[in-house]
Parts: sequence; structure tokens; C-alpha cells
Amino acid sequence: MSTSKLVIAMIGAFSLFHPAGATAQPRWGHERFPQAGACFYEDKNFEGRYFCVAPGEDVRQVPSDMRGRISSVRMVGPHEVTVFKDGDMRGRSAHFAGDIPDLRREGWNDQISSIVVAAAGRPYGTSGHGGYGAYPEGRVPIWGSEAVPREGACFYEDRDFHGRYFCVTRGAAYTSLPNGFNDRISSVRVFHSDVHIWKDKNFHGKSRSFSHDERDLHGDWRDVISSIEVR
Repeated sequence: MSTSKLVIAMIGAFSLFHPAGATAQPRWGHERFPQAGACFYEDKNFEGRYFCVAPGEDVRQVPSDMRGRISSVRMVGPHEVTVFKDGDMRGRSAHFAGDIPDLRREGWNDQISSIVVAAAGRPYGTSGHGGYGAYPEGRVPIWGSEAVPREGACFYEDRDFHGRYFCVTRGAAYTSLPNGFNDRISSVRVFHSDVHIWKDKNFHGKSRSFSHDERDLHGDWRDVISSIEVR
């Protein structure tokens, strides 16, 4: 076989295992784990039946017997998942870059209708510039006591910067805070940035901007924030 034919044959074989933008046809079961991609489970903590999607594939419409029944997600290798509440990658979306043992904590239990699996650092619908999306910077927010950023803002559950908090670096935004975070913010610490907050998702509704600490978001703004941008 000539060198050129060998190269063509190798490319053809590679494409069989690494589809670009291919559409997956998921089925509940206990299939063999792929070498890369993500697996979606019927029950929390990666239990019960599941199906897997390879990197570069999408599920434009989860079948009717699986729609609204995904409860946990396990990554296989350095890949990322974008999920959508509606079919054809429409409606509310979220981006995950790690295992999600219980989608209830993220406000996504039994709500996924379409899926995209991509290589790490290149989530669906991004250009590689900035961190805008439902879940910026490749992670879901977690109430805790993490290290504060040099530039950005931290959002606290209680006034006077008390209680649990999560931080957002400068240049990122949350278009839709998940359940457990939506309407739970009472104070904000700001680090060399400008913070913009909205009462509704997707930067809609009443808004407010500030570049200094807010010790108590009293009155109309305590516990009503649904989307955030940090510049």
C-alpha cells in the first residue's frame, strides 16, 4: 500500500472512533465505559442504568423514555459537558467540567433534554474568550469557604460577609444561578472589579452595579439575585 493510501486509511479509521459533531443515539443500559467522554446515570451517585456520549458527539434530543430522568454525570477523561433543558441545545443551559454525583444540588435533576460533550477548555457555544455562560470557568458554584480571588468578587449567604460563600473571578458571569444559590445572596466582597447584579435570569429585570463591598444587601436586593456579571 502506498504512503498516501495508508494515510487516508488511517484518517478514515480515526474518524470512525472520533466523530466531529456526530449525533449520539443513547440507550439505557450498562455498556462498557468509553476511553473518553461522559456517562449519564438514571440515579444519583452514578448508580442505576446509564448511557455514555463520546467527545465531539451531541444528543440533540434525549429519547422520551430517558428525558427528565438523568440524576448524575460522570466524566471519563478531561472533557466537559453542556446540558440543556430543551431539545436541540435550546433553553436554560449549564456547563460541567467534573463529576456531578447529584444533579439535585445543581438544580438539574431530571431536567436534561439535550447534551453536548466537548474537549476540556472548549465547551459548547464558547469562543475561548471570557467565561460567560450558565457556569463560567468550567465549574458549578459551591457554597463553602474557598480562597478569594485577587480580582473578582465573593458572594455571601449572610450579611457582613458571614456564612458560606462562592467567588467569581473578574471577566466571568452567571447567566442563571442554580437552585440553592438563586435568591440566597446577602453580602458581596469586591476585589478590584465592577459587579453587576440582576433580579432575573439572563441579565433581565431590575439591575444594580457597584465596585465596592456591600455589607448588607438590605431592602429590595437581599436574597433576590438571579444573575451576576463581574468585570
